[in-house]
Amino acid sequence: MPKGRKKYSKYENYRTEQPASSDEDAGIDMTNDNCSEISMQSDSRSNHEEGIESETEKFEDKVMEIIDSLSARAAQARAAALVSLKNALQRRCVGSLFANQRATLADIISRMIRRGREAERKAAAAVAPILALQIGEEGSEEFMSEVRPALAAAAVDRSAAIDTRTECCSSLAVLCYLFEEDISEILEIMKMYETIFSGSYPKGDGSVKVSGAAVEEAALHAGALDGWALLLALLARPHARALLHAAPPAVPRLAALLEAHGLEVRMAAGGALAIVHERITDPEESTVAPYVEQVLPLLEQLARDSHKYRAKRDRKVQRATFRDILKYFEEEEVPELSVRVGAEAVVCDTWGARAAYGALAGALGGGLAALAPRAPALRRALQLPAAPPAPPPQRRHNKLQRHLQNSAASKARTVARNKSRDKRSAALAI
Repeated sequence: MPKGRKKYSKYENYRTEQPASSDEDAGIDMTNDNCSEISMQSDSRSNHEEGIESETEKFEDKVMEIIDSLSARAAQARAAALVSLKNALQRRCVGSLFANQRATLADIISRMIRRGREAERKAAAAVAPILALQIGEEGSEEFMSEVRPALAAAAVDRSAAIDTRTECCSSLAVLCYLFEEDISEILEIMKMYETIFSGSYPKGDGSVKVSGAAVEEAALHAGALDGWALLLALLARPHARALLHAAPPAVPRLAALLEAHGLEVRMAAGGALAIVHERITDPEESTVAPYVEQVLPLLEQLARDSHKYRAKRDRKVQRATFRDILKYFEEEEVPELSVRVGAEAVVCDTWGARAAYGALAGALGGGLAALAPRAPALRRALQLPAAPPAPPPQRRHNKLQRHLQNSAASKARTVARNKSRDKRSAALAI
């Protein structure tokens, strides 16, 4: 072996590392040198918007798949599709998706209500109000002309199940409250409701019905009475007075329902009497209506009810409800109710407004907050301003934005610290 040449073992590897450059020695990050913070933020914003668009497209595709399932052969599958459709429509507003589906959806819902199985009819009636709001005011007239007669026919169909008829009564009242403008149609629906809850009127001798259809159909009678009172709140004061004096039910007959056997009927009767008193009483008149003396003893008895044969929860709910109604009849004071709907507050300062909010919340569920910013009919019903308020600023940033802010703050602290050190070094040198 020549002198000065190093011998390497066969088990020893040669060094292959290249010497580090001056930039790497200085600790400079060369990974993304040409990308500024502003461009990174814009890229993240565009990626975020693309993510939202893709999520919206997936949601709309899912809704269209559910609509296709409405024509399934099995009744159980169609009923499940209706429930899924209602749950989906409660999550977000997709009104533009139904621009070319209005007639088809109205025909499907009305056909299911008329000729479907019980689960199918009930689910179709439940989805009708939120579907009408999603379709919008442009297609509401066509939707109402198809669905309203089907709901009215199902509500009086004695061959249908009681819970199906109750759902039809509630949905029909909400639809008429939101979209119906013809007073004659409203009066016809109210007359139909009166034929339903008249089954809870006392017997001819004045005794209370404690068996039979009056007990079995208590929930149905309460739903019809709530719907009647909700539509009464739409009428002007002169029309309401003329209706109550010219056609049943008169105030004494409504007061007789306060002694009904079912708790639901008693509470619905109390709310209906409060709305009646509100619609036919002129606030400027100081005279007391003659029916108030007849109603007050019954309200006092229900507000202090302590009968042990009734369930404890029923007594508690009844007393809490009738205390407010009794206070209104005695002092003309409505307990104010303020409810948060999304970013807005709904103030219910009348009995009609309280009934409207209760009916809408029961029919729409979580869709009340999702549709309130974009549905003009719903905003009018909730007495909200025509234009929704601007959305509040987004406080929480995404992960990349937080990282950029933290990096900028850390850099600013480093610069300030270095300046302070330079000043101290200059002072020490002097």
